[in-house]
Amino acid sequence: MKKGVLFFLFILILPFAFADITITTDQNIYNLGNKIKASASVLQSNNFEGLFKLAISCETEKSQSFSGPENSQEFSRNYKLQYFLTPISLEANFRTAVNVPELVATESMLGNCKITGDIVTNDNIVIEEKESNNFGVTNQLFVLPVKSKVTAFPSDKILISGVLNEAFGNNVLKASTKISLDNYSHIIDTVDGKFNLTIKLQKNIKSGKHAIEISASDSKNNFGSYPIELEVTAIPTSINIGLSSDKLLPGSKIEIIASLYDQAGDLINESLDLELTDPAGNKVFRKIVQSSEKIDYEFSQYAEPENYILASTYKNLITQTSINITTIREVKIKYENETVFIENIGNVPFEDELTFILESELKKYPVIKKITIEPSKVMSIDLSKEMPLGVYDVKIPIKEGLEPIKEKVEETVQNIVETAQESLSSLLQQESVLAANVTIHDNRPFYKKITGSLSSIQARLVGANGLVAKNPILAPTILLVILLLLIFRYGRKLIMRMIKGKKDDENKNQEN
Repeated sequence: MKKGVLFFLFILILPFAFADITITTDQNIYNLGNKIKASASVLQSNNFEGLFKLAISCETEKSQSFSGPENSQEFSRNYKLQYFLTPISLEANFRTAVNVPELVATESMLGNCKITGDIVTNDNIVIEEKESNNFGVTNQLFVLPVKSKVTAFPSDKILISGVLNEAFGNNVLKASTKISLDNYSHIIDTVDGKFNLTIKLQKNIKSGKHAIEISASDSKNNFGSYPIELEVTAIPTSINIGLSSDKLLPGSKIEIIASLYDQAGDLINESLDLELTDPAGNKVFRKIVQSSEKIDYEFSQYAEPENYILASTYKNLITQTSINITTIREVKIKYENETVFIENIGNVPFEDELTFILESELKKYPVIKKITIEPSKVMSIDLSKEMPLGVYDVKIPIKEGLEPIKEKVEETVQNIVETAQESLSSLLQQESVLAANVTIHDNRPFYKKITGSLSSIQARLVGANGLVAKNPILAPTILLVILLLLIFRYGRKLIMRMIKGKKDDENKNQEN
């Protein structure tokens, strides 16, 4: 109470005096370890003897984050330090500069700070008080790369360089800088604020975007970081051709997937050229497909056998694979209207000698034909030009590559059973019934009819029990009679036409 009264009385007895304090700092922000340089001056309207003191106070951050200024931070005034006190002698109306010592920024000061200056009497009575402008204390460094984005190819060498600055913009004299790319890191020294490092990219580095992280720290616990964007251009390295199967029957469908890969084995979405050639080197098809696109191709039933070459290309890349088409030797045989039709349903020429058996109640007749049929072609055999008139069962031997087709009209269940029994019997006899109980007319040429009749008659006469065998003297006479009968039977029409033609010629001559 007494002190308060004394202070009040002291103020009353002092003549009115004007005082002014100016305090400025050389920077508006400091890093840890920097020296805070303050300039102070005092102006007093009267002469004054007393003290001048300075104190620093900071609103320190409760949760410090250094990822960027956009993060919100909470402050609490929990740091204050009086760091300067000096006697001062002021001359009236003369501004006196005060030599203020430098103050090292520490972690306790992190945040927003200011310096307060007081003019105090020797009795510790404050005459004037003034605050400086706010300034900051931070531990953040600024990494400033020359290039913030780099584009390169695998195996390229890239230069990572830049400047490391303190918050106020001063170069960091010495720091350790770590440069990281994927799983690889390199530590270099930053001298006079400059860093540079040459990195050789791996030849199988993944295409696309990568982050090159640059982080730096000094001995005073200041640090900073900055990411550089690295764009790696894909290099097409290989083509893979996927097949649903590499060995097929003719007429089969195949699935094809051609895929383009880069240096890291990743798919590239580009267009590929796809070409298929046959065993003779002829182009089957050529298509433009998208990488990893599935396409279907169906081979012809008559596709040439052996290896087809499937090639996929992209610029100077080419990959080939083979597709083997199995050899099928097979014909389909059917009977229709007294004719046997043989169709080559395989993929190679069919060459063979086939024997068709035409069997009547009295006799079997063999029809032997040498067959040469190209794939997809059909050959016909007119049986009416091979056989005498009669009702026959048409049979073929069971051989590899023969596929008989038996066609019947109005086939009943009983017919089906009988057919099954006949087929079983035919298998046992190594023959297959192509058509049963069919009528075949005699459309053979004249010479075949005579030859066939002579053979039949000769069998009856010359056989073991034949008439000639029993009466050899009659042989010439009998043979002459038979020959005349055959000529009369099969050749009378021809003889009549010849006679008629001769008469017509004579009549024309007479008229002339």
